[in-house]
Amino acid sequence: MTPRLEPPLVALLTDMGLNDWYVGTMQGVILSICPKARLVNLCHGVTSQQVEEAAFVLNVSHGYFPAGTIFLCVVDPEVGSQREAIVAHSEKYYFVAPNNGLLSLVAMKSKEWEVRAVENPAFKLVEQSQTFHGRDVFAPAAARLAQGEPFESVGGPVENMRRLRLIENVRVREKGIAGRIMYIDTFGNLLTNVTPDLLPGEIRRDAFSLAFKSHVIRGITPHYAAVPSNHPLMYWGSSGVLEIAINRGSAARKWDARLGEWFDLEWP
Repeated sequence: MTPRLEPPLVALLTDMGLNDWYVGTMQGVILSICPKARLVNLCHGVTSQQVEEAAFVLNVSHGYFPAGTIFLCVVDPEVGSQREAIVAHSEKYYFVAPNNGLLSLVAMKSKEWEVRAVENPAFKLVEQSQTFHGRDVFAPAAARLAQGEPFESVGGPVENMRRLRLIENVRVREKGIAGRIMYIDTFGNLLTNVTPDLLPGEIRRDAFSLAFKSHVIRGITPHYAAVPSNHPLMYWGSSGVLEIAINRGSAARKWDARLGEWFDLEWP
């Protein structure tokens, strides 16, 4: 059974930024329903309407939170449509999100997984906008969970949760793989979908070669300072994935990198 935290903790992940009142209003709704809730701003800088990016951010960050955390995830380009609002739980956490694939990666990593549709009127505000379900549907649902409402009271089971097509395994070849850029951080570093288990352990780090567009990086280095300023490098980042960067520069800006772009990683 998924544990409950006391006092409850709600972590918010959105593409709304902090320049407008949207995130603050969602927090106000949560605290109006569950005054004891603790709120954490996980990230509000997801690129607008980029569900794949939000899925990546949630995947690499959620495991550092205490068991019982409720993740309120609102990146919702289909707001107002027939897409469902859902609540899910794993063996450790609860998730509130639109049924648009945002929970794809955490679902893949979870040993236990159950999804329900937000159908119970008590889990929504009485008056609902067609353009701000983050405030009117998702925030109240997270708050009710934080207040201790049973997971089963949210609504009926969802058998076919949507999965993202972009998030897929790397393309494996005999002496190489093709990976994708899954996230671009504030520094212009490119985070990929390549993890250490995908590479042969017997190959030396300096034997790997990465080609992205017209650029080639040779060798996996331990950190930024292992190469001179303005030189490119690849390394295992703190999120557990292969990252591509330019020491004291921005790989995203210099190479005009985009989410979802492919690169090739090869070895002898």
